[in-house]
Amino acid sequence: MINKKNIPAKCKFLLGQWKENLKLTNYEKTKFEDILNQLDSQINKLETKELQISVYGRVGVGKSSLLNALIEKQVFPTDIVNGNTKTSKSHEWCKKFQSLNKVELIDSPGIDEIDNSNAEEMNFLHVLDKDLILFVIDSDITRIELNSLEELLRHKKPIILVLNRCDQWNKREARLILSSIQKKLPLYTGKIKILLVASSPREAKIKRDGTVRSEKKSPKVDILKSELKDIINQSGELLLCINSLRIADQFYKLLKENRLLKKKEAAQNLIGKYATLKASGVAINPFLMIDLITGLAFDSALVIQLSKLYGLEVGGPSARQLVKKLSFQNSLLGGAQIGIQITLNILKQILILASPLTGGLSLAPTAPIAIAQAALAIHATKLIGRLAAYKFLMGTNRNDGRPQSMLNYLLKENPDLRIMLGDFKFIETSTEKNKNYLLP
Repeated sequence: MINKKNIPAKCKFLLGQWKENLKLTNYEKTKFEDILNQLDSQINKLETKELQISVYGRVGVGKSSLLNALIEKQVFPTDIVNGNTKTSKSHEWCKKFQSLNKVELIDSPGIDEIDNSNAEEMNFLHVLDKDLILFVIDSDITRIELNSLEELLRHKKPIILVLNRCDQWNKREARLILSSIQKKLPLYTGKIKILLVASSPREAKIKRDGTVRSEKKSPKVDILKSELKDIINQSGELLLCINSLRIADQFYKLLKENRLLKKKEAAQNLIGKYATLKASGVAINPFLMIDLITGLAFDSALVIQLSKLYGLEVGGPSARQLVKKLSFQNSLLGGAQIGIQITLNILKQILILASPLTGGLSLAPTAPIAIAQAALAIHATKLIGRLAAYKFLMGTNRNDGRPQSMLNYLLKENPDLRIMLGDFKFIETSTEKNKNYLLP
Protein backbone atom coordinates (compact mmCIF):
# COMPACT_ATOMS: atom_id res chain seq x y z
CA MET A 1 0.00 0.00 0.00
CA ILE A 2 1.43 3.42 -1.01
CA ASN A 3 1.29 6.04 1.76
CA LYS A 4 -1.06 8.85 0.76
CA LYS A 5 1.63 11.45 1.42
CA ASN A 6 4.02 9.67 -0.94
CA ILE A 7 1.56 9.46 -3.86
CA PRO A 8 2.52 12.81 -5.53
CA ALA A 9 6.25 11.97 -5.44
CA LYS A 10 5.53 8.43 -6.64
CA CYS A 11 3.28 9.76 -9.40
CA LYS A 12 5.93 12.22 -10.61
CA PHE A 13 8.64 9.54 -10.57
CA LEU A 14 6.54 6.97 -12.44
CA LEU A 15 5.40 9.50 -15.05
CA GLY A 16 9.02 10.50 -15.69
CA GLN A 17 10.07 6.85 -15.94
CA TRP A 18 7.11 5.98 -18.17
CA LYS A 19 7.76 8.94 -20.48
CA GLU A 20 11.44 8.00 -20.83
CA ASN A 21 10.55 4.39 -21.71
CA LEU A 22 8.34 5.54 -24.60
CA LYS A 23 11.48 6.12 -26.73
CA LEU A 24 9.94 9.00 -28.68
CA THR A 25 11.33 9.74 -32.12
CA ASN A 26 12.22 13.30 -33.15
CA TYR A 27 9.17 13.24 -35.41
CA GLU A 28 6.91 12.32 -32.47
CA LYS A 29 8.49 14.97 -30.22
CA THR A 30 7.73 17.60 -32.87
CA LYS A 31 4.25 16.32 -33.73
CA PHE A 32 3.13 16.18 -30.09
CA GLU A 33 5.08 19.20 -28.88
CA ASP A 34 2.01 21.06 -27.57
CA ILE A 35 0.62 18.26 -25.42
CA LEU A 36 4.12 17.31 -24.21
CA ASN A 37 4.64 20.91 -23.09
CA GLN A 38 1.23 20.77 -21.42
CA LEU A 39 2.24 17.59 -19.60
CA ASP A 40 5.56 19.09 -18.51
CA SER A 41 3.74 22.20 -17.25
CA GLN A 42 1.31 20.05 -15.23
CA ILE A 43 4.14 17.97 -13.75
CA ASN A 44 5.83 21.26 -12.78
CA LYS A 45 2.60 22.32 -11.02
CA LEU A 46 2.66 19.00 -9.20
CA GLU A 47 6.23 19.67 -8.09
CA THR A 48 5.57 23.27 -7.01
CA LYS A 49 2.19 22.33 -5.48
CA GLU A 50 0.10 24.90 -7.36
CA LEU A 51 -3.60 24.03 -7.82
CA GLN A 52 -5.97 25.71 -10.29
CA ILE A 53 -9.76 25.80 -9.82
CA SER A 54 -11.99 27.02 -12.64
CA VAL A 55 -15.68 27.93 -12.81
CA TYR A 56 -17.61 26.74 -15.86
CA GLY A 57 -21.21 27.15 -16.97
CA ARG A 58 -23.68 29.13 -19.07
CA VAL A 59 -23.49 32.89 -19.41
CA GLY A 60 -25.15 34.80 -16.58
CA VAL A 61 -25.31 32.01 -13.96
CA GLY A 62 -23.11 33.99 -11.56
CA LYS A 63 -19.67 32.46 -12.09
CA SER A 64 -17.76 35.71 -11.52
CA SER A 65 -19.83 36.74 -8.51
CA LEU A 66 -19.31 33.26 -7.03
CA LEU A 67 -15.53 33.65 -7.21
CA ASN A 68 -15.79 37.14 -5.72
CA ALA A 69 -17.82 35.71 -2.84
CA LEU A 70 -15.22 33.00 -2.22
CA ILE A 71 -12.26 35.37 -2.10
CA GLU A 72 -14.35 38.08 -0.38
CA LYS A 73 -13.21 40.75 -2.85
CA GLN A 74 -14.66 42.32 -5.99
CA VAL A 75 -11.87 41.05 -8.24
CA PHE A 76 -13.85 39.64 -11.17
CA PRO A 77 -16.15 42.12 -13.01
CA THR A 78 -19.82 41.18 -13.16
CA ASP A 79 -22.85 42.13 -15.24
CA ILE A 80 -26.10 40.79 -13.81
CA VAL A 81 -28.04 41.10 -17.09
CA ASN A 82 -25.72 39.91 -19.85
CA GLY A 83 -22.66 38.37 -18.25
CA ASN A 84 -19.30 40.10 -18.36
CA THR A 85 -16.53 37.51 -18.78
CA LYS A 86 -15.23 37.40 -22.36
CA THR A 87 -11.79 35.92 -21.65
CA SER A 88 -10.37 33.80 -18.83
CA LYS A 89 -9.10 35.68 -15.79
CA SER A 90 -7.31 34.38 -12.69
CA HIS A 91 -6.64 35.43 -9.11
CA GLU A 92 -4.73 33.75 -6.29
CA TRP A 93 -6.89 32.63 -3.36
CA CYS A 94 -4.98 34.08 -0.42
CA LYS A 95 -5.70 31.27 2.03
CA LYS A 96 -3.31 28.87 3.70
CA PHE A 97 -3.73 25.20 2.86
CA GLN A 98 -2.05 22.19 4.39
CA SER A 99 -0.47 20.56 1.36
CA LEU A 100 -0.31 23.31 -1.30
CA ASN A 101 1.75 26.43 -1.84
CA LYS A 102 -0.74 28.19 -4.10
CA VAL A 103 -4.40 27.95 -5.14
CA GLU A 104 -5.53 29.94 -8.16
CA LEU A 105 -9.17 30.68 -9.03
CA ILE A 106 -10.00 30.98 -12.76
CA ASP A 107 -13.01 32.73 -14.27
CA SER A 108 -14.04 31.55 -17.75
CA PRO A 109 -16.50 32.72 -20.44
CA GLY A 110 -19.97 31.19 -20.52
CA ILE A 111 -20.62 28.00 -22.46
CA ASP A 112 -23.13 29.72 -24.75
CA GLU A 113 -21.39 33.11 -24.81
CA ILE A 114 -18.84 32.44 -27.56
CA ASP A 115 -20.20 32.53 -31.12
CA ASN A 116 -17.02 31.26 -32.77
CA SER A 117 -16.85 27.45 -32.53
CA ASN A 118 -13.03 27.50 -32.53
CA ALA A 119 -12.98 30.01 -29.68
CA GLU A 120 -15.52 27.89 -27.79
CA GLU A 121 -13.32 24.82 -28.22
CA MET A 122 -10.27 26.78 -27.02
CA ASN A 123 -12.22 27.87 -23.94
CA PHE A 124 -13.17 24.23 -23.23
CA LEU A 125 -9.55 23.08 -23.65
CA HIS A 126 -8.44 25.89 -21.34
CA VAL A 127 -10.87 24.68 -18.67
CA LEU A 128 -9.68 21.08 -19.17
CA ASP A 129 -6.20 22.15 -18.06
CA LYS A 130 -7.50 23.06 -14.62
CA ASP A 131 -7.36 20.65 -11.69
CA LEU A 132 -10.89 21.11 -10.27
CA ILE A 133 -14.03 22.51 -11.90
CA LEU A 134 -16.93 24.27 -10.21
CA PHE A 135 -19.76 23.65 -12.68
CA VAL A 136 -22.24 26.47 -11.95
CA ILE A 137 -25.97 26.37 -12.75
CA ASP A 138 -28.70 28.70 -11.51
CA SER A 139 -31.87 26.59 -11.95
CA ASP A 140 -32.92 23.18 -13.22
CA ILE A 141 -30.16 21.79 -15.43
CA THR A 142 -30.53 22.31 -19.20
CA ARG A 143 -29.59 20.08 -22.13
CA ILE A 144 -26.61 22.33 -22.99
CA GLU A 145 -25.35 22.03 -19.43
CA LEU A 146 -25.86 18.26 -19.37
CA ASN A 147 -23.88 17.87 -22.59
CA SER A 148 -21.03 19.99 -21.24
CA LEU A 149 -21.03 18.14 -17.92
CA GLU A 150 -20.86 14.78 -19.69
CA GLU A 151 -18.01 15.97 -21.92
CA LEU A 152 -16.00 17.07 -18.87
CA LEU A 153 -16.59 13.73 -17.15
CA ARG A 154 -15.56 11.95 -20.33
CA HIS A 155 -12.23 13.76 -19.97
CA LYS A 156 -11.95 12.56 -16.34
CA LYS A 157 -12.33 16.01 -14.77
CA PRO A 158 -13.12 16.31 -11.03
CA ILE A 159 -16.32 18.35 -10.72
CA ILE A 160 -18.40 19.97 -8.00
CA LEU A 161 -21.87 20.95 -9.23
CA VAL A 162 -22.87 24.34 -7.76
CA LEU A 163 -26.51 25.46 -7.78
CA ASN A 164 -26.41 29.26 -7.49
CA ARG A 165 -29.13 31.77 -6.50
CA CYS A 166 -30.74 29.47 -3.94
CA ASP A 167 -32.09 32.61 -2.20
CA GLN A 168 -34.77 32.75 -4.92
CA TRP A 169 -36.59 29.62 -3.71
CA ASN A 170 -38.12 28.34 -0.50
CA LYS A 171 -37.10 24.96 0.92
CA ARG A 172 -39.80 23.02 -0.95
CA GLU A 173 -38.92 24.62 -4.29
CA ALA A 174 -35.21 23.95 -3.71
CA ARG A 175 -35.93 20.26 -3.00
CA LEU A 176 -37.98 19.95 -6.20
CA ILE A 177 -35.20 21.53 -8.29
CA LEU A 178 -32.56 19.28 -6.72
CA SER A 179 -34.71 16.22 -7.33
CA SER A 180 -35.20 17.18 -10.98
CA ILE A 181 -31.46 17.73 -11.47
CA GLN A 182 -30.59 14.36 -9.91
CA LYS A 183 -33.05 12.58 -12.21
CA LYS A 184 -31.54 14.19 -15.30
CA LEU A 185 -27.92 13.47 -14.42
CA PRO A 186 -26.42 10.44 -16.22
CA LEU A 187 -26.32 7.24 -14.18
CA TYR A 188 -22.52 7.10 -14.09
CA THR A 189 -22.32 10.43 -12.20
CA GLY A 190 -23.23 8.44 -9.09
CA LYS A 191 -23.43 10.68 -6.04
CA ILE A 192 -21.85 13.77 -7.59
CA LYS A 193 -22.11 16.61 -5.07
CA ILE A 194 -24.56 19.46 -5.63
CA LEU A 195 -23.97 22.44 -3.33
CA LEU A 196 -26.48 25.28 -2.95
CA VAL A 197 -25.14 28.85 -2.83
CA ALA A 198 -26.27 32.43 -3.29
CA SER A 199 -23.25 34.34 -4.57
CA SER A 200 -24.98 37.70 -4.83
CA PRO A 201 -28.35 37.55 -3.02
CA ARG A 202 -30.68 40.53 -3.04
CA GLU A 203 -33.73 41.45 -0.98
CA ALA A 204 -36.62 43.71 -1.89
CA LYS A 205 -37.05 46.71 0.42
CA ILE A 206 -39.96 49.17 0.49
CA LYS A 207 -38.80 52.76 0.87
CA ARG A 208 -40.70 55.46 2.77
CA ASP A 209 -41.92 56.92 -0.48
CA GLY A 210 -43.51 53.57 -1.39
CA THR A 211 -40.94 52.59 -4.03
CA VAL A 212 -39.39 49.11 -4.00
CA ARG A 213 -35.64 48.75 -4.21
CA SER A 214 -33.44 45.67 -4.38
CA GLU A 215 -30.70 45.66 -1.76
CA LYS A 216 -27.65 43.44 -1.85
CA LYS A 217 -27.17 41.01 1.02
CA SER A 218 -24.17 39.01 2.23
CA PRO A 219 -23.26 36.03 0.00
CA LYS A 220 -24.25 32.55 1.17
CA VAL A 221 -21.26 30.45 0.11
CA ASP A 222 -20.02 29.09 3.44
CA ILE A 223 -20.94 25.48 2.61
CA LEU A 224 -19.04 25.61 -0.70
CA LYS A 225 -16.10 27.41 0.92
CA SER A 226 -15.89 24.79 3.67
CA GLU A 227 -16.18 21.94 1.14
CA LEU A 228 -13.42 23.41 -1.03
CA LYS A 229 -11.08 23.89 1.91
CA ASP A 230 -11.61 20.27 2.99
CA ILE A 231 -11.01 18.98 -0.54
CA ILE A 232 -7.89 21.08 -1.02
CA ASN A 233 -6.42 20.18 2.37
CA GLN A 234 -7.15 16.47 2.05
CA SER A 235 -6.78 15.85 -1.68
CA GLY A 236 -5.17 18.92 -3.28
CA GLU A 237 -2.02 17.11 -4.36
CA LEU A 238 -4.07 14.12 -5.54
CA LEU A 239 -6.06 16.43 -7.81
CA LEU A 240 -2.77 17.59 -9.32
CA CYS A 241 -1.83 13.93 -9.81
CA ILE A 242 -5.15 13.16 -11.50
CA ASN A 243 -4.72 16.00 -13.98
CA SER A 244 -1.13 14.95 -14.72
CA LEU A 245 -2.23 11.37 -15.33
CA ARG A 246 -5.18 12.52 -17.45
CA ILE A 247 -2.91 14.52 -19.76
CA ALA A 248 -0.38 11.67 -19.89
CA ASP A 249 -3.12 9.17 -20.75
CA GLN A 250 -4.49 11.48 -23.46
CA PHE A 251 -1.01 11.88 -24.96
CA TYR A 252 -0.36 8.13 -24.82
CA LYS A 253 -3.54 7.38 -26.75
CA LEU A 254 -2.62 9.93 -29.42
CA LEU A 255 0.89 8.46 -29.63
CA LYS A 256 -0.40 4.91 -30.03
CA GLU A 257 -2.93 5.97 -32.67
CA ASN A 258 -0.17 7.68 -34.62
CA ARG A 259 2.13 4.65 -34.37
CA LEU A 260 -0.59 2.24 -35.44
CA LEU A 261 -1.48 4.38 -38.44
CA LYS A 262 2.13 4.83 -39.57
CA LYS A 263 2.91 1.12 -39.18
CA LYS A 264 -0.35 -0.19 -40.61
CA GLU A 265 1.11 -1.42 -43.93
CA ALA A 266 4.16 -2.98 -42.24
CA ALA A 267 1.85 -4.69 -39.71
CA GLN A 268 -0.28 -6.12 -42.52
CA ASN A 269 2.83 -7.58 -44.17
CA LEU A 270 4.01 -9.02 -40.85
CA ILE A 271 0.64 -10.64 -40.18
CA GLY A 272 0.59 -12.07 -43.71
CA LYS A 273 4.03 -13.62 -43.19
CA TYR A 274 3.04 -15.34 -39.94
CA ALA A 275 -0.32 -16.40 -41.39
CA THR A 276 1.49 -18.16 -44.25
CA LEU A 277 3.94 -19.91 -41.89
CA LYS A 278 1.15 -21.04 -39.59
CA ALA A 279 -1.02 -22.26 -42.50
CA SER A 280 1.85 -24.30 -43.93
CA GLY A 281 2.48 -26.01 -40.60
CA VAL A 282 -1.18 -26.81 -40.00
CA ALA A 283 -1.74 -28.14 -43.52
CA ILE A 284 1.24 -30.53 -43.39
CA ASN A 285 0.96 -31.75 -39.80
CA PRO A 286 -1.67 -34.47 -39.09
CA PHE A 287 -1.75 -34.11 -35.27
CA LEU A 288 -4.16 -31.67 -33.63
CA MET A 289 -2.17 -31.11 -30.42
CA ILE A 290 0.95 -30.17 -32.35
CA ASP A 291 -1.19 -27.83 -34.49
CA LEU A 292 -2.45 -26.05 -31.38
CA ILE A 293 0.99 -25.75 -29.77
CA THR A 294 2.56 -24.57 -33.04
CA GLY A 295 -0.31 -22.12 -33.56
CA LEU A 296 0.18 -20.62 -30.08
CA ALA A 297 3.91 -20.27 -30.76
CA PHE A 298 3.34 -18.51 -34.10
CA ASP A 299 0.65 -16.24 -32.68
CA SER A 300 2.82 -15.31 -29.68
CA ALA A 301 5.76 -14.57 -31.97
CA LEU A 302 3.46 -12.40 -34.10
CA VAL A 303 2.31 -10.41 -31.05
CA ILE A 304 5.93 -9.85 -29.98
CA GLN A 305 6.93 -8.64 -33.45
CA LEU A 306 3.87 -6.37 -33.67
CA SER A 307 4.67 -4.83 -30.29
CA LYS A 308 8.25 -4.15 -31.45
CA LEU A 309 6.94 -2.64 -34.66
CA TYR A 310 4.71 -0.24 -32.71
CA GLY A 311 7.42 0.59 -30.16
CA LEU A 312 5.24 -0.89 -27.39
CA GLU A 313 7.29 -3.98 -26.62
CA VAL A 314 5.92 -6.94 -24.65
CA GLY A 315 7.84 -10.05 -23.58
CA GLY A 316 7.16 -13.70 -24.40
CA PRO A 317 5.04 -14.50 -21.32
CA SER A 318 2.96 -11.34 -21.84
CA ALA A 319 2.51 -12.20 -25.52
CA ARG A 320 1.30 -15.74 -24.75
CA GLN A 321 -1.01 -14.39 -22.08
CA LEU A 322 -2.45 -11.87 -24.54
CA VAL A 323 -3.01 -14.56 -27.19
CA LYS A 324 -4.82 -16.76 -24.65
CA LYS A 325 -6.90 -13.80 -23.49
CA LEU A 326 -7.87 -12.91 -27.05
CA SER A 327 -8.75 -16.56 -27.75
CA PHE A 328 -10.92 -16.67 -24.66
CA GLN A 329 -12.71 -13.44 -25.62
CA ASN A 330 -13.28 -14.39 -29.27
CA SER A 331 -15.39 -17.44 -30.09
CA LEU A 332 -13.66 -18.12 -33.42
CA LEU A 333 -10.19 -18.05 -31.84
CA GLY A 334 -11.42 -20.17 -28.96
CA GLY A 335 -13.92 -23.00 -29.04
CA ALA A 336 -15.15 -22.60 -32.61
CA GLN A 337 -11.68 -22.81 -34.16
CA ILE A 338 -10.70 -25.82 -32.04
CA GLY A 339 -14.00 -27.55 -32.83
CA ILE A 340 -13.54 -27.04 -36.56
CA GLN A 341 -9.91 -28.18 -36.40
CA ILE A 342 -10.86 -31.31 -34.44
CA THR A 343 -13.54 -32.18 -37.00
CA LEU A 344 -11.19 -31.64 -39.93
CA ASN A 345 -8.41 -33.64 -38.25
CA ILE A 346 -10.75 -36.55 -37.54
CA LEU A 347 -11.84 -36.59 -41.17
CA LYS A 348 -8.23 -36.46 -42.29
CA GLN A 349 -7.26 -39.35 -39.96
CA ILE A 350 -10.18 -41.49 -41.14
CA LEU A 351 -9.24 -40.91 -44.76
CA ILE A 352 -5.56 -41.72 -44.11
CA LEU A 353 -6.42 -44.93 -42.21
CA ALA A 354 -8.79 -45.97 -44.98
CA SER A 355 -6.19 -45.51 -47.73
CA PRO A 356 -4.93 -49.19 -47.69
CA LEU A 357 -8.51 -50.39 -48.19
CA THR A 358 -9.24 -47.97 -51.03
CA GLY A 359 -5.94 -48.35 -52.81
CA GLY A 360 -5.00 -44.78 -51.86
CA LEU A 361 -8.13 -43.23 -53.35
CA SER A 362 -9.27 -41.94 -49.93
CA LEU A 363 -6.16 -39.76 -49.70
CA ALA A 364 -7.46 -37.52 -52.48
CA PRO A 365 -10.02 -35.67 -50.27
CA THR A 366 -7.33 -34.90 -47.63
CA ALA A 367 -5.97 -32.13 -49.86
CA PRO A 368 -9.17 -30.01 -49.68
CA ILE A 369 -9.26 -30.62 -45.91
CA ALA A 370 -5.67 -29.40 -45.57
CA ILE A 371 -6.57 -26.35 -47.64
CA ALA A 372 -9.56 -25.67 -45.36
CA GLN A 373 -7.33 -25.99 -42.28
CA ALA A 374 -4.79 -23.63 -43.84
CA ALA A 375 -7.53 -21.08 -44.66
CA LEU A 376 -8.83 -21.28 -41.09
CA ALA A 377 -5.30 -20.78 -39.73
CA ILE A 378 -4.76 -17.73 -41.98
CA HIS A 379 -8.06 -16.15 -40.92
CA ALA A 380 -7.36 -16.81 -37.23
CA THR A 381 -3.84 -15.34 -37.48
CA LYS A 382 -5.14 -12.20 -39.18
CA LEU A 383 -7.77 -11.86 -36.46
CA ILE A 384 -5.14 -12.32 -33.73
CA GLY A 385 -3.00 -9.60 -35.33
CA ARG A 386 -5.90 -7.18 -35.60
CA LEU A 387 -7.13 -7.80 -32.05
CA ALA A 388 -3.58 -7.51 -30.69
CA ALA A 389 -3.20 -4.14 -32.45
CA TYR A 390 -6.47 -3.01 -30.84
CA LYS A 391 -5.18 -4.08 -27.43
CA PHE A 392 -2.02 -2.07 -28.02
CA LEU A 393 -4.20 0.92 -28.85
CA MET A 394 -6.30 0.57 -25.71
CA GLY A 395 -3.46 -0.54 -23.38
CA THR A 396 -2.57 -4.16 -22.75
CA ASN A 397 -1.14 -4.38 -19.25
CA ARG A 398 -0.28 -2.51 -16.07
CA ASN A 399 3.05 -1.14 -17.26
CA ASP A 400 1.86 -0.35 -20.78
CA GLY A 401 -1.03 1.79 -19.54
CA ARG A 402 0.67 3.19 -16.46
CA PRO A 403 -1.10 6.63 -16.43
CA GLN A 404 -4.51 4.91 -16.61
CA SER A 405 -3.49 2.29 -14.05
CA MET A 406 -2.30 4.91 -11.57
CA LEU A 407 -5.47 6.92 -12.13
CA ASN A 408 -7.60 3.86 -11.38
CA TYR A 409 -5.52 3.24 -8.24
CA LEU A 410 -6.01 6.80 -6.96
CA LEU A 411 -9.77 6.61 -7.48
CA LYS A 412 -10.00 3.19 -5.85
CA GLU A 413 -8.17 4.42 -2.75
CA ASN A 414 -9.99 7.79 -2.64
CA PRO A 415 -13.75 7.33 -3.13
CA ASP A 416 -14.45 11.05 -2.62
CA LEU A 417 -12.42 11.84 -5.73
CA ARG A 418 -14.30 9.14 -7.64
CA ILE A 419 -17.57 10.85 -6.79
CA MET A 420 -16.31 14.15 -8.25
CA LEU A 421 -15.24 12.36 -11.43
CA GLY A 422 -18.31 10.19 -11.83
CA ASP A 423 -17.87 6.54 -12.77
CA PHE A 424 -16.08 7.36 -16.01
CA LYS A 425 -15.35 3.70 -16.75
CA PHE A 426 -18.79 3.50 -18.33
CA ILE A 427 -18.22 6.52 -20.58
CA GLU A 428 -17.05 5.62 -24.05
CA THR A 429 -14.11 7.78 -25.05
CA SER A 430 -13.27 8.97 -28.55
CA THR A 431 -10.41 6.43 -28.63
CA GLU A 432 -12.97 3.63 -28.44
CA LYS A 433 -15.04 4.98 -31.33
CA ASN A 434 -14.43 4.54 -35.05
CA LYS A 435 -10.78 3.47 -34.79
CA ASN A 436 -10.96 0.57 -37.24
CA TYR A 437 -8.99 2.56 -39.83
CA LEU A 438 -5.96 2.35 -37.52
CA LEU A 439 -5.92 -1.44 -37.41
CA PRO A 440 -4.10 -3.74 -39.88
